[in-house]
Amino acid sequence: MLPDALLALGEEQRRRIACTLVLVAAADGTLVREEMAAIESAMGAMLLHPESREEVRQLLTSPPDLQSILDGMEMAAIRLALRDGALVASVDGDYDEKELEVLQQIADAGELTEKELSMILDWVSEMWALGAKGRSFIATQMPGDESIL
Repeated sequence: MLPDALLALGEEQRRRIACTLVLVAAADGTLVREEMAAIESAMGAMLLHPESREEVRQLLTSPPDLQSILDGMEMAAIRLALRDGALVASVDGDYDEKELEVLQQIADAGELTEKELSMILDWVSEMWALGAKGRSFIATQMPGDESIL
């Protein structure tokens, strides 16, 4: 909803970020509704062209190799993919070990340390708490909000 650094990237870089989100979501072998919604939301926020969105959706049935996606990415795109990948991985309520492995690979490609990856995961937790707090202000909570607040 707010302007984002993603919009400074070219269409191809934004498409590659969306591809990494699919790979994060698919890492544990199951795609849940919440992950699909997060990917669709991210593609909307990235202002991806409808054809690019369709290409990304096709990857859900046969995900590509992560390294082949990362090889064509700028450093800023890799780091934004890590941030958004952490958000996608968190939407089903837990980080799966395989999702964390993919996030670690993205962090390595982005030349980020284990501490920096941990800071991103902590930031995601803080974002969930802020969301729950905002929903409490308008008395429209989601399942699980009570455990966050």
